[in-house]
Amino acid sequence: MSHYEIYGALGSPYSMKVRAALRAKRLVHTWTGMTAEDRMRVMPNAKVPVIPLIKTPDGDWISDSTPFLLSIEGQGRDLLPPDPVARFACLLLEDMADEWFMKAMFHYRWAYEADAEWVANWLMFDTLPNAGREGVETAAADIRARQISRMALVGCTPETGPLIEASWKRCCKLLEAVALSDQRYLFGNRPSLADLGFYGQIKVMSTDPTPMAWMRSDVPYLYRWIDHADDASGLQGDWSNEISDPVRSLLEIAGTAYLPFLKANLNALETGEKTFSLEIEGGTYQQGTFGYQAKCLKALRSFWAELDPQSRHQLTEWIGPNVSILAP
Repeated sequence: MSHYEIYGALGSPYSMKVRAALRAKRLVHTWTGMTAEDRMRVMPNAKVPVIPLIKTPDGDWISDSTPFLLSIEGQGRDLLPPDPVARFACLLLEDMADEWFMKAMFHYRWAYEADAEWVANWLMFDTLPNAGREGVETAAADIRARQISRMALVGCTPETGPLIEASWKRCCKLLEAVALSDQRYLFGNRPSLADLGFYGQIKVMSTDPTPMAWMRSDVPYLYRWIDHADDASGLQGDWSNEISDPVRSLLEIAGTAYLPFLKANLNALETGEKTFSLEIEGGTYQQGTFGYQAKCLKALRSFWAELDPQSRHQLTEWIGPNVSILAP
């Protein structure tokens, strides 16, 4: 039987996102948590050496989670709501989960000593299952040092840490408000692409000591919701006809923090700068420029351009003045 083959890692938020998405879509697939041996075998098929790497039934290999999931939207159950307002909101929030919400995942993972040791050992145990304790922990020390050295590049520094944590916690409280409402997911009683984007990040943080402790204490029902999103293959549910208050608040965060972040990155790239900074979330945020995040803004602008005037007007009310970034 033809099927999708997912090669990823249990510690990779994008791997978890894709696996949960294929489960929610009820598409036949296999999951392989890549070992070092697996990586040598399959990664030469990737255009960019990142995970997850997905082999399609047609034999193509794809490693970018969002374009992959959008490309199979017509297969299985849809992950995008049919209403144009909800659909754009879903696309924007999924992008924010992937590119901004993930800052917290990287920050917590490597900024705290206990978390860094736990995560590095865990990742290397999955990668080197037969290496023994000494082999695993020796490799873990190397990856820990390498990832910590990259923190400033991706905007995770002692200066930005409080800003990142505050933004993440605010989003988590809004996500829990959805979980405790009369609908189980952001856009109804079925998972959307945005739900799975947030899920992927929270899933891998749910075992890291520091964010795990905060989630269990302050957003316990969001913590429990993780398992509801992990496998929704048997869940029956419909899309909602309304945009809930928590989703509107998440869109406001996208307008005040995420879109300015994308625009500042694009501006820096266009002027040849290596880093950029901006004032968001009550503080100064700085990181290195990334070409991929410029592609994200371009894609969002394309989705925005496809909207009818009435849908744009409604979304502008919730996103706020920085919605202008979507229509330069």
